[in-house]
Amino acid sequence: MPTITIDNQRVTVPEGTNVLEAAKKLGIVIPHFCYHEALGAVGACRLCAMTFLEGSDKGPKLKGVHMSCMVTARDGMVVSTLDEESADLRRHVIEWLMMNHPHDCPVCDEGGECQLQDMTVAGGHGIRRYRGLKKTYVNQDLGPFISHEMNRCIQCYRCVRTYQDYCGGTDFGVLGCNQRIYFGRFRDGTLQSPFSGNIVDACPTGVFTDRTYRFRARPWDLEEAPSVCPHCSLGCAVIPGARYRELQRVRAGVNAKTNGFFICDQGRFGYGHANRPDRPRSPRLGEREVSWPEALGALRRELEIIIAEHGSQAVAFLGSSRASLESNAQLLELARFFGSENFALEIDPERDRAARTTAALLGECARSQEEVRRSDFVLLVGADPLNEGPMMALAVRQAVRAGGSAALIDPRPVELPFAATHLPLSPQNLPEVLKALAEERFERFSARERTVLAGISARIKEAKRPVLIGGGNLLGSSGAQLLIEAARAFSRGDRACGAALLLAGPNSFGSALLAAQSPGPDRLLAQMQEGRIRALLCLESDPFADHPEPGRARMALSRLKLLAALDYLPTETARRCDIFLPTTAPAESAGTYVNFEGRMLPFGSVFDPGVPIQITGGGDHPPRSFEAHTPGSLPRPAWAALAALRGDSLSLAHIRRNLQRSDARFAGLAELEEGGEGRRVNGAGQMPGHGPELPKHPSAEGALRLVVTECLFGSETIASFSPVLDPVRPAPVVRLHVEDGVRLGIHDGEKVRLRTELGDLAVEVRLCEAMAPGIVVLPRLRQGEWEIFVPGVHRDCILQKEGG
Repeated sequence: MPTITIDNQRVTVPEGTNVLEAAKKLGIVIPHFCYHEALGAVGACRLCAMTFLEGSDKGPKLKGVHMSCMVTARDGMVVSTLDEESADLRRHVIEWLMMNHPHDCPVCDEGGECQLQDMTVAGGHGIRRYRGLKKTYVNQDLGPFISHEMNRCIQCYRCVRTYQDYCGGTDFGVLGCNQRIYFGRFRDGTLQSPFSGNIVDACPTGVFTDRTYRFRARPWDLEEAPSVCPHCSLGCAVIPGARYRELQRVRAGVNAKTNGFFICDQGRFGYGHANRPDRPRSPRLGEREVSWPEALGALRRELEIIIAEHGSQAVAFLGSSRASLESNAQLLELARFFGSENFALEIDPERDRAARTTAALLGECARSQEEVRRSDFVLLVGADPLNEGPMMALAVRQAVRAGGSAALIDPRPVELPFAATHLPLSPQNLPEVLKALAEERFERFSARERTVLAGISARIKEAKRPVLIGGGNLLGSSGAQLLIEAARAFSRGDRACGAALLLAGPNSFGSALLAAQSPGPDRLLAQMQEGRIRALLCLESDPFADHPEPGRARMALSRLKLLAALDYLPTETARRCDIFLPTTAPAESAGTYVNFEGRMLPFGSVFDPGVPIQITGGGDHPPRSFEAHTPGSLPRPAWAALAALRGDSLSLAHIRRNLQRSDARFAGLAELEEGGEGRRVNGAGQMPGHGPELPKHPSAEGALRLVVTECLFGSETIASFSPVLDPVRPAPVVRLHVEDGVRLGIHDGEKVRLRTELGDLAVEVRLCEAMAPGIVVLPRLRQGEWEIFVPGVHRDCILQKEGG
């Protein structure tokens, strides 16, 4: 590793580090705008000038003033940031950049965290000498998320490099004529990229700001803490900010092992669930609000009565992949306390089996987002990363940008932000494809399919860092097992083939580890139908909405004598339960998620629960009346409420120590720091039992296979309760192959009736060629009649023209 000297201080840095980053390691801050760790160096702003006094023995001699972001550190370099020549250049450059910048810091949302403010002072510019006219621009309406103030632009190009280069967006860029440069769209309109909010973080000035947070608070007024995004299984680092008991924004955190520097728009703008006026905030017995001691006492008495009458196995406990590791662990402790073996940590049977299979088998094949970004070939099988784990799509894009390649085997018309070979095969053929790839036997496929599969197999073998990525919803348990086995088959002594499974929730992997001895949700539901289970305690789970057979689930739930729920969302289960205990939202409590690769990621509490002042004051501030208690402050962390049911009062640190002491797989949990890189679990889970298999072909003549898929802004539970996302929720349309449309006489855009075993829907059809024939792709949309369709492969469906 090279050792260089900067301002008489020596530093050793990894190969490939530029001099600007080397200076940062010494605590020397050199003004810069265009450089960003995730975007690299382009030398556009000309602000990071340093004087190179001595070159290196290796490579060409380098002396004089150069842009430090563009120079790679080489052993023996001697550099000065204090030399008058480079300091004078920085002063002039910052003065040029500030010539057209408006004096609007007091009303700019970037104030207080503005890189331009900091770098102007650092560059030595304090007094403006320019008195001429300034260039001005017309701002654009970029949609509900981003505010545009083009007059503040300093032409650093970070926004374009983030939106286009890193994220793959195509509807935003740089336009120019004569001596004017404009960053925006050809015309007003909502930015189409699902990563559009990242230009807010990337912009060093106030050109692009968070519209949902506009004029709400200054950064120094916010309560913030390192956290983990709760919207999918990737475990991206985020930093929520709250004020006046209201979650007001979420910005990207930095974790090199997971998301790097950026996040998706669902993670950034899906925070409204914590502020909803209809959020349940008080313990309840039936419809009556009660105190915590009364609710806990009543719940414990009811459980004890049922156990006395029917035995301890008459009580069941249902956890959730959106509940923290500590909360699910306390739910299992509660089950043991009451002597019950009936518990499950996921209501969807196939999602449960897929997560438990992944936790049992992934092991050394696990790959992080960082490792995916560095891979040279990625094969996606049954995975739709933009909708199931958006930042995974960006990770694969970075691999492709760096010279790698990608391929996709999926029945759906999957949209990707990178070029990839797409082989659309029916969902029932995906397991056979994985077997064929592992065994290199493609005889049963068509000539075209054999050619594509042979090419994919060859690319996996040639790659030095290949990764196979699957989707848990479409592959299920058996597909997840075959994907991991294929990765092992492609591994050889000198290099390993990695694997990754996109799971349902932020703690799906952690729940799967804990659920080793679980009978599974199938058995719980069967025993509820038979009347053997008389009470069910749900932890942040909604069995009314999330079981793939809603009619069966409702019938089973109706037979219960007691239904109790702990949650922070106004779900149907929370509304209909007999006893309700309010829990804190993820930003209101600390905990740990175990992400899709098995990485333990602790998160901190940002603010205490309470009804936002905006609601209690009717929009006025300061409040006109005062009370002895904070309105809406009753929610407790789920782990604390569950411990209290046993009569214990435990701290989070105590729960973590107990967990790592009793289960070696969680070794090191108690020592992990919030905002750190996390740590992979040390061990595996247990394989689940086999579930029922769907028939390979539709049973009725003319029937099609129904494939229900996630959609980014309409499927995920927590984000579905965020009003901020309402303007971008997708229209309810189904996809059908062109050949099937011709056969059925259905035209693009036509309204038809979708008939399924779950019920009928009036739908609009979009015809598509980039998908497998014989299927209907239907998005899962919550808060409506489409909510009953849970992601995964369902049975037959029929499309019938109106009046047919």
